[in-house]
Amino acid sequence: SIADGTAKKAFAKYNISHFFSDKNPVPLVFAPFSKGHEEEPCYDRIPDIDRLSELLTKALNEYNETYAAMDLVLFEDAMKHVAKITRIISNSSGHALLVGVGGSGRQSLSRLSGFIGQCSVIMIVISGSYGLNDLKADLQAMFSKAGVKDEGVMFLFTDSQITNEKFLVYL
Repeated sequence: SIADGTAKKAFAKYNISHFFSDKNPVPLVFAPFSKGHEEEPCYDRIPDIDRLSELLTKALNEYNETYAAMDLVLFEDAMKHVAKITRIISNSSGHALLVGVGGSGRQSLSRLSGFIGQCSVIMIVISGSYGLNDLKADLQAMFSKAGVKDEGVMFLFTDSQITNEKFLVYL
């Protein structure tokens, strides 16, 4: 394929076949927490799944000591997703739309990623009287926190929170 040929030309001095082999491929995971989540962000390759598991288990334990405990199973794909989400939110103006079936762990993985990325996680609470003006006020407070105070903010919003289609105009 074209991509394969281009990769071989551009990275001729690197042996990348062990990342894409059919049997026991070496995971290719890069994340801003490669040295640990409490250290200065260092975007680098995490050498193996065991190291990724060690880093994320430590972060999850610290999260559970600080906030309501999350009983989260960190299997390989979940750990890779945390690395991806953390990489996205660590970029300025980083944002993601996570799509999946209910109960697949999007919120939990996002909360853990926000904790690792030192973002405050904001999720609006919908009540029977929650309306468009309430949403505007919540968004204004969040934007003030992000823009004026220069704090990292992760805004979690689920499809069940869309009680009025006009909410989407402001998002």
